[in-house]
Amino acid sequence: MVIESPEEDRVRRLVAEAAARQDLPFFEWKVTTGLARAGVPDPLHETDRPAQALKIVCGMQTEAVYLFYDLHKYFDDPAILRALRDVGQSFSGDRRTLFLCAPAIDLPDDLKACSAVIRLELPDVTMLRELAVRTLRGLGAPKRITIDLSLAEIEQLVDSLRGLTLQEAQRVLMTAALDDLRLDRKDFAHVLERKKELIAHDGVLELDAQDASLQQVGGLDNLKAWLKKRGAGFGADAQKYGLEPSRGLLLIGVQGCGKSLCARAVASEWGLPLLRMDAGALYDKFVGESERRMRGALQTAEAMAPCVLWIDEIEKGLPGRTGSESDGGLSRRIFGSFVTWLQDRRRPVCVVATANDIQALPPELLRKGRFDEIFFVDLPADAARRSILAVHLVKRRQDPARFDLTTLAGASEGFSGAELESAIVAALYSAFTDRTALTTAHILAEISRTVPLSRTCREAIDELRAWAKGRTVPAAGDPARSSSSAA
Repeated sequence: MVIESPEEDRVRRLVAEAAARQDLPFFEWKVTTGLARAGVPDPLHETDRPAQALKIVCGMQTEAVYLFYDLHKYFDDPAILRALRDVGQSFSGDRRTLFLCAPAIDLPDDLKACSAVIRLELPDVTMLRELAVRTLRGLGAPKRITIDLSLAEIEQLVDSLRGLTLQEAQRVLMTAALDDLRLDRKDFAHVLERKKELIAHDGVLELDAQDASLQQVGGLDNLKAWLKKRGAGFGADAQKYGLEPSRGLLLIGVQGCGKSLCARAVASEWGLPLLRMDAGALYDKFVGESERRMRGALQTAEAMAPCVLWIDEIEKGLPGRTGSESDGGLSRRIFGSFVTWLQDRRRPVCVVATANDIQALPPELLRKGRFDEIFFVDLPADAARRSILAVHLVKRRQDPARFDLTTLAGASEGFSGAELESAIVAALYSAFTDRTALTTAHILAEISRTVPLSRTCREAIDELRAWAKGRTVPAAGDPARSSSSAA
C-alpha cells in the first residue's frame, strides 16, 4: 500500500488504528532508527539499512502491519525493488501488509502490479474542528493564554483553516496565540496571512484577498444578473430544492475589458474564498513533479470548497494540444488531468476562467458540461463607458458630477475599461503637475493622445467578435448588441 501525504503523523495514526482494529502488531521503519515495533523502545538489530529491514520483514511469519517512511528514495537500487516484490508475493497469502509513506511517490513499473496507491485528502472541517479544540484546550490555563472567542467565532476560525494540513493548521493556531498570549478576533487577519503563505509555497495557487465587487464593474448587466441568480445555489436551501452549485463560467473577450475584475467579483458576490491558479507555475523540469503540482492544487481547492478557482488566461497555461510534441506530451497530460477533474469533481469548486485568444482554446474546454456558461466580454458601449468613468473617478476621490461624462464617453469610443482607467490616471498626473483640480479637459486631452487597442488590432477584434456571435452569451445587458464592458 502506497500512501502519498506530507502528514506523517496522520498517516501513522491511521495505519496504527487499522492495525489495532485487526488486532495486529504494528512496526515502523525509518532510516534514522531502523525497524521497531510500536510500544517497544529498542529497534531490531541492524535494521537501519533498508535492504536488511526488508529481508527481516519478509522472513517474519507473524501477521503484522509495517509502515516504511521515505523508502522511495532507494528505488534506484535493484536489490530494494526485488526485496519489495518478494514482500508483495510473501504477504499475498495472509494478513501481513507493508505501507510506504511519503509526500509523493513515483512508483516504478516493477511495483505497480502488487501495489495500491492512496492519496490522502486534506483534512475536512470535522478533523480541523477536533484539532482546534485540542489546540485551544492545550493553550488554555496551563500556558496562561487567553481564549476570547465565542462558539460562532471558533467555527469561523476553523472554517478559515480549510485547505491546510493538520500540522499546518496547528502551527498557524499556535503562532497566532503565542504572538501576544491571546487568541481573539484580531488574530483572524494573522491566520489569513499565514494561510496565504502556506498555500502559495508551490507558486501554483494564491489565496486572493483583494476587495472586488460587482459595483466596481461597469456594464455587463447580463453577466451580473446571471451571477446574482447562480450565487444562491451554494446555500443549503438550494441543495434541498435539488439545485447543484455552479460549476463555473468561461469569460472570453477583448483584452482590458474587465474579465479579471469580474473573476474577483464572483467570489466577493457569493461570499466565497478566491483561489488564483498560476497555470504556468505547474510545469517543472523533474519527471512527475508537474502532475503532482496539479493534483496538489486541485486537492487544495476541493479542501477549501465551497470556493472559486480563478484561472487567468487559461489558454496560455493549459494549452492542451499546443506544444505537446515539444514537451514530450506533458502539457497534454496536464490539460487532460484538469479537464477530467473539471468534469468529475465532487466538491463545490466554481471555476472561473478567462481567455483572450480563442484560437488557442482546445475544443474539449468549450464543450457543455465543463462550464455552466461561456460569456463574451466586448468593448464598452456609450452608457457603459460613462459608468466605467464614474467608477474610476470615485475610486480616486473625485466627484463624477463635476465632469461631463457624456462628452468623455463620446470621445472615448472604442476604448476598453483599462484604457479609460489609464486616461484618468494620466489626467490626474497632469492636474497634479499643474497644481490644479482635475477637470474634464484634462481627461479629454489624455483620451485624444491614446490610440486604443480597437484601432491597432481591429482585424483581430473583428475576428473575435465574429467567432463569439452565436457561440457565447453576450455579457452586456442587451443580447442583441455585441457591446459590453467592465471597469
